[in-house]
Amino acid sequence: MSDFACRRLARPLVLAAGALALAATAQAAPAIYAQVQPGAQVAFQATQMGVTMKGHFGTVHAQVHFAPQDLQASSVQVSVDAASVDAGSSQTNQLLLGPDWLDAKADPQARFVSTRWSSAGPGRYWVDGSFTVRGATHPLRALVSTHAQGKDLVMDADFKLQRTAWGLGSGSWADTSVVAADIPVHVHLVVAP
Repeated sequence: MSDFACRRLARPLVLAAGALALAATAQAAPAIYAQVQPGAQVAFQATQMGVTMKGHFGTVHAQVHFAPQDLQASSVQVSVDAASVDAGSSQTNQLLLGPDWLDAKADPQARFVSTRWSSAGPGRYWVDGSFTVRGATHPLRALVSTHAQGKDLVMDADFKLQRTAWGLGSGSWADTSVVAADIPVHVHLVVAP
């Protein structure tokens, strides 16, 4: 084979190899999810005298910077407007907004700010941070499960809020035989790269 023929054959091979290398680099680039899509949800439930009550917050704010390959650089902040609470009845909502529960006039938002992410298995992460409500801030740990939804990432976080630590349910509501101490909370976010 002549030198000219070898060069003619080598050029397409070099171009193809370069294209494959670029494609592999693009696929290997770590995804960073930072654009929270509309529809973020924060739901909760409480047990009063053995009866489960469910509720949610209508106004949820979230900021996410999630890099699965770099958990140290990952962060999340989620807050809810206390006034947007909906527990199924206006009477219950007014009670929850009052000074015995959310004390919405004194502290209109409840918020979680992450301080550390760690792996809990494929697609699952422990997220440690601080949770503030009623002006009280304490450490909190949530288990976050993730799965792909097209190019987006669905993040579902679950934790149990020990309500007495934050003074949720003071006065006659402080008795955990009336309202259970654990309040399960579920957070649902969809985040785009």
